[in-house]
Amino acid sequence: MIIISYELLGVKKLDSTEALEKLKPVFGASSTFDTSPTAVLVFSGLSGFPNVHSTTVIRFCYSGGLFEQLRQNRIAERTGTIIMGRQAIFDLLRAKAFWPPVVVPFGLDPFGWHGSRESYGELCEFALRYCTLLPKVYPLDSPLCLGEAEVYIESVETEKPDGGTVREHRLIGGPHRLSMEEIRDRGEMSWKTSKRWIETEDDFTAFLSLDSLQPAIPDIAAVREKEQQVGEHGLPYAEVNDPFSVVSEMFPTEIFYIKTVNDRDRVDKLIDLTAQRILSSIRNLCRDTRSPFILRLIGSEKAVPPFMSRDDFLHFEGDFYTEVVEIASKHDVPVAFHCHGPVRDILSDIWSMGCSIVEPFEPPPRGNLSISEALELTAGRGVVFGGIDDVLLSTGSSEDVRRAVQMCLDGARNSGRPFILSQSATPFFDPLSEKTKKNLLLFLELSVKG
Repeated sequence: MIIISYELLGVKKLDSTEALEKLKPVFGASSTFDTSPTAVLVFSGLSGFPNVHSTTVIRFCYSGGLFEQLRQNRIAERTGTIIMGRQAIFDLLRAKAFWPPVVVPFGLDPFGWHGSRESYGELCEFALRYCTLLPKVYPLDSPLCLGEAEVYIESVETEKPDGGTVREHRLIGGPHRLSMEEIRDRGEMSWKTSKRWIETEDDFTAFLSLDSLQPAIPDIAAVREKEQQVGEHGLPYAEVNDPFSVVSEMFPTEIFYIKTVNDRDRVDKLIDLTAQRILSSIRNLCRDTRSPFILRLIGSEKAVPPFMSRDDFLHFEGDFYTEVVEIASKHDVPVAFHCHGPVRDILSDIWSMGCSIVEPFEPPPRGNLSISEALELTAGRGVVFGGIDDVLLSTGSSEDVRRAVQMCLDGARNSGRPFILSQSATPFFDPLSEKTKKNLLLFLELSVKG
């Protein structure tokens, strides 16, 4: 039996003729219905829905092809849910659980970079029909989260002979010349640092002297635009670097970690100055966007085991994450905590900070928790998101993918706890290799079936 609200159909009242005309082609000629005094249509004997074993109430309005979506997707065997799209995310955040699980092709953006690449066409088409989408958007893309004032950053891009790009960021108005360089290879969407901001003690001292830099103005229009693009398919995933990550990337890696031990006070000061700017920008972003999105904080993996201890993580990151959650919760913005690698030692701390989502829960050996263990330790305090190592999808066999997906499904089945099944990183190579594409599609197909 399925119950569909009148609001969903876009009318205030339905008589028998109108109901049949609208719904018989969707649910089959054998469907029967009755109107109820509570303003819903009740259908029984639905064809094509073998997995519907209990009453399902669809409460949200999905304009433009709702019924096609229902025909192509299973309906969750729980009251009040449909297993894909924006409403599924909202319900997960309210601690509801679904089976089959909500499936997100991590980072895939059919409305942006991926949608404009031919090699991703089949993947985008499948995702739009069967999955929930959380496309990324970057509202604080300014290096160092620095705004326009007397001291500001000027960025210049030049093309390399091989088709790649070099981007130089220069700090204008500082004590002396300070700069950072990034490179992006042809066909890729991500940048790699080739020169750091701080290469000498004079550079470090110069940044510490800049204690009143203007915070970046968040690109609210970009978040709103992405929210309009994704629509009922999901929500924008607004990505922001945490201050520990920003500062760690200012130094050569080995120098930074040495300084967290033998020069901690000055490192603390630079992190605090950076955190003040990021918190100010996040406050403006959450207050002024006025459209739904998820705030995704990245970079914490640099402050957790095996790089640093749990105590170090809490020292460098604890107050910042707690304050972000306090800011975001005032505006009903959920916070997602992103951390690659082992998170067992800090998982309880993350939930205690008030985060709504933790991802990507890579399985061993890169991580140290299975999905079953993550759900048990989380105990319903938030949404467990991930489970599939993206490296497997680019290097493993189809049988490897089947085993990995089955392990996640078996670990989550009957848990009754909020879970999103996803791979651990965004596919960003173009063209996408045939092997990776086939494995990604197989992963998604197996996942949506449960």
